[in-house]
Amino acid sequence: DDKGQYHEDLVSKLSKALLLGSSNGNLHEMSKDNSNDDNFSSPTSTLFFPDATFLNEPDESNPAHQNVDAFLGTCGLTSDELQQHTQQFPEMAPLQTYDFSKNQTYGELEPQTPSHSFVVCSDTQLGISSKNREWETELEYSRRAIRMINAMDPPPRFVCVCGDLIDMEYTFEERKGYKDGFGSKEECDAVQDRQNEDFQEVWSHLREDVAICCLCGNHDVGNRPTPTSIQRYKDAFGDEYLAFWVNGTYNIVLNNVLFVDPSGAREIFDKQLVWLEDRLKYAQEHDAKMIFVFGHHPWFLYDENETPEDLHGLSPYPEEWQDPSHPIDKDTGFFDAYFSIPKGYRDLALALFKKYGVNASFCGHFHQNVISKTKWGMDNIITAPLSVVFESSGKPQQHEENGRGIRIVNVELRPEQGGDLNASRGRIPSKQVRSGGTISHYFLPLQS
Repeated sequence: DDKGQYHEDLVSKLSKALLLGSSNGNLHEMSKDNSNDDNFSSPTSTLFFPDATFLNEPDESNPAHQNVDAFLGTCGLTSDELQQHTQQFPEMAPLQTYDFSKNQTYGELEPQTPSHSFVVCSDTQLGISSKNREWETELEYSRRAIRMINAMDPPPRFVCVCGDLIDMEYTFEERKGYKDGFGSKEECDAVQDRQNEDFQEVWSHLREDVAICCLCGNHDVGNRPTPTSIQRYKDAFGDEYLAFWVNGTYNIVLNNVLFVDPSGAREIFDKQLVWLEDRLKYAQEHDAKMIFVFGHHPWFLYDENETPEDLHGLSPYPEEWQDPSHPIDKDTGFFDAYFSIPKGYRDLALALFKKYGVNASFCGHFHQNVISKTKWGMDNIITAPLSVVFESSGKPQQHEENGRGIRIVNVELRPEQGGDLNASRGRIPSKQVRSGGTISHYFLPLQS
């Protein structure tokens, strides 16, 4: 059916783009041969990524686990395939000179080029401006973003949409007593399903050589996620947390809504936390040049040690919600404290990020651009939405404009003398982030 086709298209884009481009589908084909639908069913499913208990030790009895994450970095090519790819796409040729006479395997675990880019979007949130009466407004914002991404030259390696893909999640209506015209959980779920399908249809028009990676926000799984709400998300979009290599850098995607309130899914929270440290340790053991983390909620807004008592700002309700017959008081809105992860759970994650030298965290949720940094050097980058825009009264002055748009992130890997990218591994100087490269980024407002 159409829904299945959109899933298949997005899966294909993810797998192909993580194979050094769009010319080789060998791992995608292998995945279809060695998996069932549950293991490879959605745009965010990784290619046989081991679960938290697998710990990257190859399982010789399971061909799907051979030479995937531990050896190839989820996306490897044999020497013959790499040579063929290099001949077909010389502009994407690896920096190193390989001995093609040996049937060795190369993949994204090893740096292939001195630089690459990716795009961060957030809060597409279909339906938010009309309180879910329509969502063509937000779909058009996504279409404009996709046109901008498709026009990038060279193209980015991947796009990460940092949560709140859609707006409708029944618990928000339940708390309001279903007074906005939605009479039951079943009615809300039906709207959520349609929004998910429309999101998938629109984002299937992303160019084929760019991967798309989606993650869940509180409007996808609720402010207090439960196994049921998380499973609904997984049924539509696949893995709620995952990781993948790109050009020697390791990218970790989290369901960090659970760090706001894990009480409804404590077992899933605990499992993800174990998985997170396992992935960070794995990245360190395999000398990742840089590590990037993606989530929906900001780990903090302005300072890593902030508490609710430190946050005095207010983001007034957006103009899209204004009703001329019932004007909204400009002194009402969302307090900054609503957007920051509670310090106790935040500290669990930040301690791991510091221990393993995470370079940058990317997120949304705040509906406005804010750039901050930990004392030990990790960038905390909050990206403005592809939906309604907020403006907090407590926000320090920023060096980029606020509004709807996308963030372009450029990664420059740092070679040592002689220009060998692989000689400069991602070491962690004392109290610093990994030293294998640098990033620069900028916010690009939506174009008409």
